[in-house]
Amino acid sequence: MIRIKQFVKNRENGYALLSTLICLMVGGLIVAALLSYANTTLRARASLERSIKGLYDADAGVENVLWCLSNSVSPNTTLPQTLNGNEVSMEVQEMGECTLYAGEWITLDSHSSWLLVEGDLVYDDLEEAYKYTITVTWNAESDTTIHLSEVGVKLPVGYTYQEESASLFGNNLSNDEPEDELDCDGGHLLKWILPPPRPSVTEGDPVKTQEFYINGEDELTGHYSWVVAAREDVGYVSELTGTFYIVTATAICPEDNKFVAKIVADVMLSQGNIYIIAWQVNPN
Repeated sequence: MIRIKQFVKNRENGYALLSTLICLMVGGLIVAALLSYANTTLRARASLERSIKGLYDADAGVENVLWCLSNSVSPNTTLPQTLNGNEVSMEVQEMGECTLYAGEWITLDSHSSWLLVEGDLVYDDLEEAYKYTITVTWNAESDTTIHLSEVGVKLPVGYTYQEESASLFGNNLSNDEPEDELDCDGGHLLKWILPPPRPSVTEGDPVKTQEFYINGEDELTGHYSWVVAAREDVGYVSELTGTFYIVTATAICPEDNKFVAKIVADVMLSQGNIYIIAWQVNPN
């Protein structure tokens, strides 16, 4: 009887030891997993903070180049000091003289300066809408006639063309309804195609207009107008015409020489003003 009790007691002690070992093993696995998760989280957070700081640094590089371009100063290739421990290098590619037509960059033709185009917005209290006027002006050599094949405009985002409003102005290049489509940022692109016999501007009749109404309540920014000549040597001309640049700023950590972040900006310089057309970020 004593042997049986001792055997049972020994078996209970064995089970208790086994249970304790299992608990220790499971606990060890859980603690290891938690420590691994915490370590991964800390590393991911540190990497994110590093990328964010790198983007700020690259942004400073782009801003430095934009200041140089707008002030007719040769752009710097690096920032003079480190930022957040990173070194920033800048590259500027000059793409030549371009004009912005319906959201696309078009290389200027040889006699594009023979046409001038300007858009103007004025609020009309009676119509309770904004009147948009596109003015096309002859600027060519004497006795040169320039026939026009298209006139158009990119409206401010949030504004729309008032139907049949072009027909209200008898001196318009076209009284027809325009083609209407949206660009990548949601702005309306209006195009009036001018079929033969096309209207023209000459030295004796140098100014033509296209007027219409638009409706909306958002900010009146981001709009521009354009004209297309039938002559290939004149081609496309818009309000946003100037020198096109691609600016790339890269942040590098000097300790390990590893890439941290990069920003690529499409920029146009027109009459001393900087226009940012596209902005691409590439964090590590």
